Amino acid sequence: MSFKLTTAVKPQGNINFTAILYGSLLAVIASVILMTIGGTVMFYTIFNERLVPVIGLAILFVSIFLGGLVSARRAGKMGWLHGLGVGLIFLVLATLFSTVFPHGVFGFAVLKKILAAVIAGCLGGIWGVGE
Repeated sequence: MSFKLTTAVKPQGNINFTAILYGSLLAVIASVILMTIGGTVMFYTIFNERLVPVIGLAILFVSIFLGGLVSARRAGKMGWLHGLGVGLIFLVLATLFSTVFPHGVFGFAVLKKILAAVIAGCLGGIWGVGE
């Protein structure tokens, strides 16, 4: 399965903010889809609950990686920076969303989320520009 995003938006300076927002939107959509799939699998199968934080972190990583990859492809340069932007925007949105709920929606440490968001965004961006 291959998809091409060949339309590059005119960058403003060295950073293409439109590409970052597009990648962030894709990361949120991917996260919702992956959480739905994961929740459904956990609901209908016998599942070890100790794995929930690990799966949550994996969903966070994969979603931000994909968003960073797409953002960097749209920007065409400075992939690590565009991927980092996606990771940070996703992290801010997730933090804002978790404040709506009394116990939060993420059960793992904030430092792990920040580290995973930064690494996933940068790696996705580097891979997105490199292809």
